[in-house]
Amino acid sequence: MNNLKTRIANMFLPVLLNLLIKTLRIRYINFPTENKRSVYIFWHSKMLLGWWIFKDKNYSALVSQSKDGEILANVLNKWGYNVMRGSSSKGGKEALEELITASGKSSVALTPDGPRGPAKELKNGALIISNKCGIPVIPVRINYGNRKILSRSWDKFEIPYPFSNCEVSFGSEVFYEKYLENDELENFKKSLSQMM
Repeated sequence: MNNLKTRIANMFLPVLLNLLIKTLRIRYINFPTENKRSVYIFWHSKMLLGWWIFKDKNYSALVSQSKDGEILANVLNKWGYNVMRGSSSKGGKEALEELITASGKSSVALTPDGPRGPAKELKNGALIISNKCGIPVIPVRINYGNRKILSRSWDKFEIPYPFSNCEVSFGSEVFYEKYLENDELENFKKSLSQMM
């Protein structure tokens, strides 16, 4: 039964998402004009629009090895992403190394609190890529004017209603130039989180 659900989702979800997102009235603030390699980060709860705004740019993405991750990976493949599979709990180290290699050619998009949370707590993956590759992290803040919040999901996942006004704001470039520890690291991540 689960395999059938996955096949149905893989067949119809990309089409349905495209139809929904094309109805949205999206306003962009500080949209990057340079085609500069970066690590773009947005919260897991906002990933519906977060992934879509970078579609067909050949960006790299990290997706978990779960069944839900399989569905997301299928969507992102159809949206032109180079998808690596792994997470902090399974296959993450290898996938992160693949992302570091891939970031030599393209930008990376990540949900830094995924795939299991805690919600809106930034993990270290984006910072490691920034440090290893010398490229900036750019936080992306996404707001939906009207939305459905899935209150039972760990991230309080948000789905914008059709024809909603949405705002996508790109923060300043942030470089993680040297490894920090303890309070310094937490303060760095907190500052970055506040821009999302």
